[in-house]
Amino acid sequence: MAFFTGSVRSLNGRVIVEYVEIWINTFRFGTQDSWYGSFEASVVPALDAPAYRLQLADGREGHITRLTTWLRGENVMVYFEGSGPLTAGA
Repeated sequence: MAFFTGSVRSLNGRVIVEYVEIWINTFRFGTQDSWYGSFEASVVPALDAPAYRLQLADGREGHITRLTTWLRGENVMVYFEGSGPLTAGA
């Protein structure tokens, strides 16, 4: 479990949220690399696309396969899951 600065983008490159502290955990189930995490932001546009990309400031990125949001006070909490490796310049 670690925190990284990063951004979430639509598959066409549109910035959804950037420069946010993202909590992320990676693990392996059998031969499949997977990861999940969350972040909190004051403003997050509608998240209605079927998939997004996670880009971390250390250069790793990957496809988000599941995303859930809920309100936490005046902020939006976003929980996400991804599969496959988080790789540099994926």
